[in-house]
Parts: sequence; C-alpha cells; structure tokens
Amino acid sequence: MIKQNVMTEERQYQQAVKEPLDKIYGEVKIQWYPFIGDGRNIYSPAIDVAVGPFATENKIFGEEYSKLFEKSKNFIEKLIQKHNQNVEAQEDRVSFQSIFHFNYNARCLIAIEIEKTGSRKHCIGDLVNVSALGRVGLLIAWNPKMLKVFLRQRVYLQYLDRVGKNSFKVDNVLVLTKEQFDECLA
Repeated sequence: MIKQNVMTEERQYQQAVKEPLDKIYGEVKIQWYPFIGDGRNIYSPAIDVAVGPFATENKIFGEEYSKLFEKSKNFIEKLIQKHNQNVEAQEDRVSFQSIFHFNYNARCLIAIEIEKTGSRKHCIGDLVNVSALGRVGLLIAWNPKMLKVFLRQRVYLQYLDRVGKNSFKVDNVLVLTKEQFDECLA
C-alpha cells in the first residue's frame, strides 16, 4: 500500500508541474514513451514529464530546441542557478552555454524524472535516461536522500569521464529539489 501511495503522490506532482510547463512551452507530456513504434526489441523508458517537440523515429529538432532554449532562457537560468547551489565542486557547475550545445539530437527539449524512493540502480537509470533523451535533463529529488544520491551519481559519471574511463556524459543534467523546482515554476 505504501508503494501505491508514493506512486500516486508522484503522479499528482507530475500533473501539477505540467500546467506551468505548458504555459512556458505549450507541449508537455506525462509518462512519455520516446520509443513507441520502434519495435519490441528496444528498451523503452517512460519519462515522468517531457517537454516537446518530440523527436520520434528519425526526426531531429536541434534548431527548434535551440530557439526554445533561447526563448525560455530566464526559466533555464533559474534551473541552472538552483542546480549550482546544490553542487559542491566548481567543475560540477553548469552554465547556460555549456548545456545549450549539448545533446543536439535529443528526443525532447526537457526530460524530467521525479524520484521519491527509488533504489540507486533506478536512480542511475533516471540519470542516463534524462541525459540521453533531453536537451536538458532534470532530476527532481523529493527529499534530501534522493538529492544526495542523484548528485553523487552525476559526479561519479563525470569523474569516470575526466579520468579517461568508459562513461556516459551527463553535462546536461540538472539536479534540483522538489521545492527548488516549484520555485522555478512559480
């Protein structure tokens, strides 16, 4: 029963953030499956909240994403500022320009995962999915424990990359608390 209540709370929050995102961008989906129609042999994660346009199949919206990015620069800057408040090291901080050019061939403009109780393995999957699928990836931590998990995993993947190990680039991922995200949407 507890798991059901957590899911219900997260789904209600997904719906709650959709409205202000719709006002900014006009095209927002909840529980978006980016690979529907690509066949049964491919893993197809569900993104909690996604901001379009949605580049399914062979579509590429790099230029449209760049225009939307510029158009919503104030909102993106707020997200970046909150993220930078959460990171400890200077090299983990993000700038508008550093993510503007990242993941040109994204499937959506912003991919958002909201996590309240996920395992570390589930959270690393969230991190990879939002980075790979969104021009900007947002990880929303419901509580301090999830914030710490997300930040440490992001730093871990960046460290592996810095020391020349096989890794996954997550430079476009911003980690915020639920309260910080709410402030940005207000």
